[in-house]
Amino acid sequence: MKPFLVALVLFLAVPAHAETLLINGTIVAPDQVFQNGWLAIEDGKIRSVTPSRPDVKGARELVTKDIVFPGFVDLHNHPLYGIFPRWRPGKTYANRYQWRGDAGYLRAIQNPEGKLVTQHFCDMDTYVELQALMGGTTSILGLFEPADTPKVEPCVAGLARNLDWASGFHGPGVGKERIANVLGVRPNDIRLSPQAMEMVKTGDYDLIAVHLAEGRRDDAESKAEFAQLKALGLLSEKTAVIHGGGLTEANFAELAKTGGAFIWSPRSNFELYGETADVAAAVRQKVRIALAPDWSPTGSMNMLAELNYAKTVSDRDFDRLFSSKYLFEMATVVPARIARIDDKVGSLKPGLFADVFLLRGDASRPYDALVGAKPQDVTLTLVSGVPIYGTDEHLTKLGATGAEKVTVCGETRTAALPLAGLTARLQKALAGESLQLGPLAECRR
Repeated sequence: MKPFLVALVLFLAVPAHAETLLINGTIVAPDQVFQNGWLAIEDGKIRSVTPSRPDVKGARELVTKDIVFPGFVDLHNHPLYGIFPRWRPGKTYANRYQWRGDAGYLRAIQNPEGKLVTQHFCDMDTYVELQALMGGTTSILGLFEPADTPKVEPCVAGLARNLDWASGFHGPGVGKERIANVLGVRPNDIRLSPQAMEMVKTGDYDLIAVHLAEGRRDDAESKAEFAQLKALGLLSEKTAVIHGGGLTEANFAELAKTGGAFIWSPRSNFELYGETADVAAAVRQKVRIALAPDWSPTGSMNMLAELNYAKTVSDRDFDRLFSSKYLFEMATVVPARIARIDDKVGSLKPGLFADVFLLRGDASRPYDALVGAKPQDVTLTLVSGVPIYGTDEHLTKLGATGAEKVTVCGETRTAALPLAGLTARLQKALAGESLQLGPLAECRR
């Protein structure tokens, strides 16, 4: 078992030896879909993906009618804000600098977050990572350096993979990652740790994700930021531009020419600006595009919810630009490639980490089932082969015990953490700010 997940054993009672797990269902592999296929997991990694049951003796077996997907790779989130209820400003803005100074936003989100994170970091992080895992996300990027998180605690290693702090890919502990996360290109937004600054200086890194041109397409401030990115020397094949509402087709062409990528968060864009980036231009210019939820106050609760929203936007505003399969890839293998971790996660193939989730739905149309899924359709999530969240039946079959029940849109699920005490502490802390705790899932009819 990988060191960064050892803490889960305390809650799950999962054996730490090399027990093989066999999961049966509709397996969504990179090149084909295996109806009634089998996924074999051993030592935290995928051993095999086969159309028939592998000849493995003494394995723990889970037979399902579910669809088996690789865990989502979320390259843009602000997870600590997931403890807050949805923020509805009642108006739209020209760019991100306007709403960041809005008195309502400061009162409801930013000021309380700044206070709470100093005392409740671990509870906040655990709660929001569970939100992500409940929607199939197993890797997430977005915990900012000390300006927002005064102390990055060891607890950040344990549930989802934190790609900027504790992925588990580079050994146990915090701060060994090869990904830098930047709030923006203005001087007060370039918040890089000394380690990240050294990475960027030497070029010895895998990805720098930069908020850029976040606003309306006709906003002058947003449109000017692409030139600022270039002036800072941050436009390269290792750059992923986040939001990009003010980017023109020429900008996307230049981004594609350099090998850079684009991270699209449509729900938050529409909530804050009334529109989103010209993603059709990005497609025409053959830019690599990843999907991400941004954050729960104005974006989506997790990747599963953002997939549903993105499909609606694609059909409604972009003439069915993205198929369900295309969107699935924008949430899995494409972001894994962008972050240069596709040799570790993002697909169901032998040798990769067993970051997996199961979903109930029409197995004959797995991609359509995915983009139309509801929170309660997720029946199991594993990281490195460790079952962390799902139905009690699935977790029991895989040997996980000692977790707590959680109600998800009228159905019961099991979470691998002491949720009741954690929730009570967060509720009390938020009540002190005259706020309520945000939900673990947003239910829809």
